Amino acid sequence: MRTRRELLRAGGAAVAVAGMGATAGCASVFGATRSGTVQVSSARYPESILLSYMALESLRANTDLTVVDETALGGTPMNFRATTDGEVGLYWMYTGGAWTTLPPVKDRVISNPEKLYRAVKRKMQRQHDLVYLNRAPYNNTYILITTPEWAKKTGVKTMTDFAEYVNEGNTGFTTVMGPEFRTRPDGWPGLANHYGFADSLGALNLRSVGPSLTYQIIATSGAEVGVGYSTNPNIGRYGLETIADDERFFPPYNPAPLINGETMAENPSMRAPLNAIGPTIDSTDTIMRLNGEVTLKNRNPQTVAREYLRAEGLL
Repeated sequence: MRTRRELLRAGGAAVAVAGMGATAGCASVFGATRSGTVQVSSARYPESILLSYMALESLRANTDLTVVDETALGGTPMNFRATTDGEVGLYWMYTGGAWTTLPPVKDRVISNPEKLYRAVKRKMQRQHDLVYLNRAPYNNTYILITTPEWAKKTGVKTMTDFAEYVNEGNTGFTTVMGPEFRTRPDGWPGLANHYGFADSLGALNLRSVGPSLTYQIIATSGAEVGVGYSTNPNIGRYGLETIADDERFFPPYNPAPLINGETMAENPSMRAPLNAIGPTIDSTDTIMRLNGEVTLKNRNPQTVAREYLRAEGLL
């Protein structure tokens, strides 16, 4: 019986052969420099780097492509521009972020993960000639976090509670968040508008910090509230509580490989190995464990990615 990896390589080869007729003679359109080489980028936080190393390791093992490491390139806008312009071949884009922050920006909230994924896939293809492959089912959404003591003292358990608390004049506390979240439309401004505390923003003490520092800052009483990610293992490490997004302002954030259309056309063998990765990461527990290997145990994310793919039969 053929191994899962052998099936991936065979599938990629079949796609490549089938695609030769479609791409032959198109070098003047796509540029011959893309054929055979793929740059893999990521944002600068551990989970994004980890996912991109999964893509990089799988492509190196299951195709004959030359794969270039461009991980930790920058924030979402930089990665999107680089992928659209063809400066990199792919990175992992989250559905919620693609829907609400990338042009054309959409205001309508889609709460169903599969419907949102299909809508983003259409948007990326039609508007930007980008290919969006299979998503990972886990949801790495934004969350507000605090200590159990602050939640008990204030009675704030949900975002509705938080808005009421702030609007009653209780602004003598510090909130920390990453600089990108502080300005993006699906971040702090949108959250305040949705829950009705935008008029109180000027009275709040906000501090921009690196996202990875948020959890420790709250745990050590450097701030009372912070913006974090639902898959970050530091939530459990420091015994923090989440403030529930009870009206579902945040859409689902399922990651999937976003690929430059010309890069995919020139290198069709990359489709099968990349499509195989996301569906295996099907729970918050799985990605939180992998994130913990990197952020809590200080292990190399490329090594963690390689071990995971090997355990799943993808290498």
